[in-house]
Amino acid sequence: METRKLQEVGGGTYTVSIPKEWARAHGFEAGMSVNLYTHLDGSIVVRGRTNDGENLAAVRLDVDGSGPERVKRTLRAALAVGFEAVTLARAEPFTAEERRAVNAMVRGLVGTEVVDEADDEITVRNLLDASDVSVRQSVVQLEFVALSMHRRATTSLVEDPTDGAGGVHEQLRERGAEAERLFGMVSRHFSRALVSLEEIDRLDVTRPDLFDYYETARHLRGVAREAVAVARAGEQSVGPMPSEVSDAADATRSVVEDASSAVLGDGEVETIHRALDRSADTRDEIDGLDATLVDESTPTFTDSVVDAVATARILDSLARTLDHGDAVADVAIRAFTRNEHL
Repeated sequence: METRKLQEVGGGTYTVSIPKEWARAHGFEAGMSVNLYTHLDGSIVVRGRTNDGENLAAVRLDVDGSGPERVKRTLRAALAVGFEAVTLARAEPFTAEERRAVNAMVRGLVGTEVVDEADDEITVRNLLDASDVSVRQSVVQLEFVALSMHRRATTSLVEDPTDGAGGVHEQLRERGAEAERLFGMVSRHFSRALVSLEEIDRLDVTRPDLFDYYETARHLRGVAREAVAVARAGEQSVGPMPSEVSDAADATRSVVEDASSAVLGDGEVETIHRALDRSADTRDEIDGLDATLVDESTPTFTDSVVDAVATARILDSLARTLDHGDAVADVAIRAFTRNEHL
């Protein structure tokens, strides 16, 4: 760190000198233009014009010798990095199957379209302007989707499995695609902000808050995935799950709800601590229920081997959901401590 004094020059402008070795190391020369950024955290950043995300404008990727899955993986990675336009190119024409794979993937993304197609090229562009995006609101929406999925999955556990439980699983798989789209949008803007300071300005969010939103979104996507797993296990059972499992599922969901609400600004630190305490108690309950399935000396709450296997899978999913809830609660405590003391 170097310390410099601000100097006032004509017209009310202030200047500050930069150590010569710093300027040389970063390619700064007298007379060149630089970008100045101010941020919500009070920092001022000086950055060379060639180093602020210009390379994210477009990319051309060679996908010769690939199939549909590799084409999709390549495109997904490029869009997640934050490129505005991605051109997939190859020496030979793309197959009809590869084109269908690209179009199917793009339909599952927010604000992204195939804008040009040729025999040997496919160009995909993201049309969303970061200034029109609210990362916080996207996470709020993801929270609603994930928790409603989990509620529907656990409600189906006490229903008659012959009464359309498989339909619940399929419904949640479709709803899970919405959760993936929302997370993908948050992840994209987070990745772009790591490269482009201008992206942070457009999003109108501090860097610590953006990281907290990304982490929360990542774990909420995990909750949505576990909801699908619970519904899948429930449809494999012979009869409805016992009330103990349903109660544990409700407690698990409440942990996630309180933790994510705290990150999004609707909770207090005491709420977070109560959620973590409830998580520990619920985990003990889940462990106890799981133990009855493997301990021959303990009477179990189900006489069916099929139901026992399904119950074990559900309990495992609930435990992983608690892991996600605990992780979000940790984010909330970190955010509270930072906001109170920095």
